[in-house]
Amino acid sequence: MKNSSPRTLSTVETTCSVIDVLEENGGATVTEVAETLGISPGGAYNHLATLYEEGYLVKENGQYELGMKFVNKGRHVIDNNILYQAGKEVTEKLAEETGEFTHLMTCEHGRGVFLHKARGERGISQDFNNMKLKKHDYLHWGSTGKAYLAHLPPEEARRIVEEQGLPSMNENTITDPDELFEEFETIREQGYAINDQEEIIGTRAIGAPIENDKALYGAISISGPKSRFTFDHLHGELSEKVLEAANIISVNITTIQNQ
Repeated sequence: MKNSSPRTLSTVETTCSVIDVLEENGGATVTEVAETLGISPGGAYNHLATLYEEGYLVKENGQYELGMKFVNKGRHVIDNNILYQAGKEVTEKLAEETGEFTHLMTCEHGRGVFLHKARGERGISQDFNNMKLKKHDYLHWGSTGKAYLAHLPPEEARRIVEEQGLPSMNENTITDPDELFEEFETIREQGYAINDQEEIIGTRAIGAPIENDKALYGAISISGPKSRFTFDHLHGELSEKVLEAANIISVNITTIQNQ
């Protein structure tokens, strides 16, 4: 558990940690929660029982699991997100046109959050794509994240990198801040970022930022196997496709804002 700051409530922090434990483990007993968080069984029970009574958890054979109320809350957040509203159909059309996987990402608390995914007829590994919707990704190892970071004010990008760190997924991941910020210059010049097996060996991706004159909202990407995602293809047809999609979403956001 994190150390409490003067402005936070330790009981709320503990409840959030309990929810995290249930999510990460697919459910847990009172004893398992207590041992994981280093709290008393009585304390763990109180948090679990409260969440259960409020309808946020379900319980079977002594094991607590997250309930569907979280789905409803999450669906509400996504449905009311302007990037999702403006980009869902564009993301799906991009997947249909390219035949590959496409992702729509925003940023929250210094991590990437994937709002929507679409799979073209040649899209690889459904399991890989589902994984990306279940977690907050580090920004530096993906094409969407790098495109997003590169278009932030430099001081804000550096703050995120300092706070989140640059952990490695494999030998291709950029873990040196100077190297990363040097690549940001190239990304800004060409308008898009490339993930060259920096997250998953054998896959490449290309991502473009989504912004208008008011803000930077996120990024959209196309991903696939390196056998199809040659550098000629990435810098050619795929770059044109992803930049066009990002531009359309930007226009859609402006239209929604002006309604």
